[in-house]
Amino acid sequence: MKNHLLVFLLVVFSFGFPSMAQENDTTEQESKKEVYDFILLSSRYQNAFNFLGRDFGADIDLVSTDLMYYFNSGIYFNISAIKFLQEGLPWQYGGTLGFNKDLGAKTDINLSYSQFLIDGQSEVTGIQDLGFAQATFGCEWGFLYSTIQFQTLFNERTDYFINSSHSRYFEFDQKLFKKITISFEPKFTLMSGTSEFYRMGGFDLTVEDTSSFQNFQLLNWEAMLPITFGIGYWDLEFQARYINPLNLPNFDESNNRFIFGFQLSYAIPIKKTKSK
Repeated sequence: MKNHLLVFLLVVFSFGFPSMAQENDTTEQESKKEVYDFILLSSRYQNAFNFLGRDFGADIDLVSTDLMYYFNSGIYFNISAIKFLQEGLPWQYGGTLGFNKDLGAKTDINLSYSQFLIDGQSEVTGIQDLGFAQATFGCEWGFLYSTIQFQTLFNERTDYFINSSHSRYFEFDQKLFKKITISFEPKFTLMSGTSEFYRMGGFDLTVEDTSSFQNFQLLNWEAMLPITFGIGYWDLEFQARYINPLNLPNFDESNNRFIFGFQLSYAIPIKKTKSK
């Protein structure tokens, strides 16, 4: 019974919340200029699920598909379908409405709210109606691009999280075969928060266990290296992550581990005109 909840919770935190950038190569006209909306299609595979750095002692791979419409104004909405490759686990679905904006030449903000559903019935109560809100502030300073993110998970009991990420984007000057752009962005993330989500897992909890769920503590750190091959509007990304869960209760059998995956994405530009 635990796996139904634990896998579902993965959807909440593995769901894509991209930090989208505006396209700069617009062409000015006498009274109007061209701008673009984008439709983004992506599918990915991951060899193991993860939630807050926890695999709960399980080893379940997954596939997912996302469809996003990103407006030039910075508003976007995304729908996602996730299938976990283990018999008996239902399909998971999510929808997100968000807003992304550059505040300055080196700062940006991303706000979003997501709602998650499951297909059919689950043996675990309380997971059919989960909401998730987040606010992310990003800043490029010196060598690094850093973000601080505030997250809230809404359910019968609410959890709060804060994470800080630090990354650096690199791109090779020469294109592979004169067509393919190769880039990579190593990233380190540290996350902290509360642990009320354990109540839904079907664990045999003691009073001592539950008394610590409201404590704000470090939950995990992870190091990630994605490598992306881009040609035109196509991107193929390979990703390796090392995840280290922290402050695990005695009943949680999560382990330090590597997780591998890849994602194929396609962007469809939709040209519009905008008055100067």
